[in-house]
Amino acid sequence: MDEPYLSIRWDSVHQHVHTEWRAFANSMELRAGLLKGIKAIKDNRAVAYVSDARKVKVIVHADQKWIKESWLPLAIGAGLKRLAFVTAATGLGKLTVEDVAGLVDEHGLQSRTFDSMAAARQWVSEGRISP
Repeated sequence: MDEPYLSIRWDSVHQHVHTEWRAFANSMELRAGLLKGIKAIKDNRAVAYVSDARKVKVIVHADQKWIKESWLPLAIGAGLKRLAFVTAATGLGKLTVEDVAGLVDEHGLQSRTFDSMAAARQWVSEGRISP
């Protein structure tokens, strides 16, 4: 997927699905993009997913609820084990992404936030069980 607001690709070197949120995505775009991420997990039999969310400004409550109740069970069912979020250094976007990362932890999926792509890639590549 390559849209103005989101890119999704398979990183064959680090063996993970890589998403890059490039600009604001409305609820429909956010959910459609996340569902394409599920397809990428299945297509590549991925156990790791890195979401570059440095440009995310806000994820509204209804979308957070959808992620928790709909997307996470689908991702786990598709075989996902580790989810890394790369966040902005400061701001509302960082807090929003950290809130979403907290929802992930409630489902038993290993997740962690990072301030760089290199650190996120290293963590998912190493397959660490705990942060």
